Amino acid sequence: MPLYEVTHAAHLSPVQKDALAGAITDLHANRFSVPRWYITVVFTDASVQTTYIGGRQRLTNRITARVRNGSTRSREAFNEHCSDINDAWCRIVHPDLPTSKLPPRELELAAIFITGELLAGMKVGFPVPAAGAEMVWSEFHFGSFKERAALGDEDFVDFVAELEKKPGFSRRADD
Repeated sequence: MPLYEVTHAAHLSPVQKDALAGAITDLHANRFSVPRWYITVVFTDASVQTTYIGGRQRLTNRITARVRNGSTRSREAFNEHCSDINDAWCRIVHPDLPTSKLPPRELELAAIFITGELLAGMKVGFPVPAAGAEMVWSEFHFGSFKERAALGDEDFVDFVAELEKKPGFSRRADD
């Protein structure tokens, strides 16, 4: 259940935030074959936050991700993921700037950090599955997910619909 924290000194419009959250969600879901509902993206305005780089005060933009590490998730895959996130940032935050020029410091994505250890966790009352076990976990809890959807939880309405479209997803017999 990855958590992406986008800490930005650059002014990001609601449209840019929507686009970045969508891009990060799509990139993670597609690369690691997990449902979109697992992915959380949080934006924090850091325009008044004091940050130092090399002992000098700077306004910076960074993305920090906390993900579940697993044997199917290589360092190379995460490095590609960082590159894809950086490309999305450039495309969304400063789309008119040629790639041959440095962006203004206030628009540059200064860092992307991905950490990969989650000892335990819960998401809306459900224990977090191990990396790579998401579909088995989803099949096991599918009945409960459907109950939440039936009660009007929009997140679970979307989640159940996404699971039902996943190739190879099988509902438990008690559904």
